[in-house]
Amino acid sequence: MKWKEIELSDEDIFTKAFNRLNSQASEMSFRYLYMWRKNYNIQFSITNNMLCIVSVSRMYPPFAFCPVPLEGYQAEDFKKTVIELKAYFDSKGWKLKFGRVEERMVEIFKKHLDGIKLTLKKDENSADYIYSTDKLITLSGKKLSSKRNHINKFIREYDDFEYVEISSETADECMRIFNEWCEKNDSCDCEVPEECEKWACSELLNNWNAFPNLRGALIKVRGRFEAFTIGEMLNEDTAVIHIEKGNTDIFGIYPLINKEFVSRAFPHTKYINREEDMGEEGLRKAKMSYYPTKRLIKYIIIPEFR
Repeated sequence: MKWKEIELSDEDIFTKAFNRLNSQASEMSFRYLYMWRKNYNIQFSITNNMLCIVSVSRMYPPFAFCPVPLEGYQAEDFKKTVIELKAYFDSKGWKLKFGRVEERMVEIFKKHLDGIKLTLKKDENSADYIYSTDKLITLSGKKLSSKRNHINKFIREYDDFEYVEISSETADECMRIFNEWCEKNDSCDCEVPEECEKWACSELLNNWNAFPNLRGALIKVRGRFEAFTIGEMLNEDTAVIHIEKGNTDIFGIYPLINKEFVSRAFPHTKYINREEDMGEEGLRKAKMSYYPTKRLIKYIIIPEFR
């Protein structure tokens, strides 16, 4: 198998494959993989009409994503591809495992890897939070009353706030907001800068014009940009939010930008994917506070060859 790092010129290959898959998983986006390509050291190969993606980061044990079928794919190609991945992992001295596997894809493994024992483990930390678009826009019901109250308080104090779409001209303002957020939260120190979320975000902003499908917005308060967010369509009825950062000293700015962005950029969707919590308790609490419609559970699968 011949492996290469992801480049901007590879977008068409990934997008066509992911469109066929029609997935709700946040990883099934070229923009997601591109922005995190250094953190996960993502590489890909095409074999047996399948797109194979692996992560060989120094920070995490190596793993393969579920192979994605391309045009011309046949059912038997799946098993052949897994066997080739096993040979590749063996050649590197690694144990083959598949990560971030959606629940619906688990059945594909079981169906096509007959005779191969599969060890499955739920990966709670990588489960995506999926919300009803309508609920995020209306914030209706008693459970979300605190979000409405926070937004109302923000509007009372900053009734002249502005909603501005991100462009290449405002990319620097987004990074300023991110840098200020890092200083306040003391959570952006990385041994290798390219492995930080801030670097991943800068990859989207620095290449903004190369990603026409990305949507983004800033909130300006009293003449100064104080929050920004970036997202995109993930499939026909689901959008995904990749980044959301703001000035935590401004009460209500997070629920405000969440509601405004979804209502203006993705009102036609049914669902919004706000990605995983990575096992961080504070992030998990924040995501649960919006009462997701579901959590998209993913699995680790280890095939045991005899």
